[in-house]
Amino acid sequence: MKKRVVVIDDDYPIRLLLQKVLESSYSVHAFRNVAQAVEYMTHEGNPDVIITDIKLPVIDGKDFLRNMKTNARFSSIPVVVVSSWTDEETKNECLTNGADAYIKKPFDPQVVVKIINEVVNRTDKREFLVG
Repeated sequence: MKKRVVVIDDDYPIRLLLQKVLESSYSVHAFRNVAQAVEYMTHEGNPDVIITDIKLPVIDGKDFLRNMKTNARFSSIPVVVVSSWTDEETKNECLTNGADAYIKKPFDPQVVVKIINEVVNRTDKREFLVG
């Protein structure tokens, strides 16, 4: 069974690109906003990793990350931020608030695949050590 990845980005071409590069290894579920992603996770269970942009409608990615990491149900889900915000302050804020990785747009699709694989493998090892 493929590991599940949730992608949250309001930019359709980015969602499509991430789906295309990840779908051979993962079951990818892409959403335009946080509300759609949370609705999916509420009904389908937690994914193995979340990829989110920062600049999103209604709830931005930074608020979503903070809220997720303080919610017991979602706090253990690894999060990879993919953003056009390239300043170090934003990157450090995301990493401090629980992001597992920060990828700057524009990105090399193969780098994204590599990072997602690393994050999922790290999580698998953590579960093996705990369980």
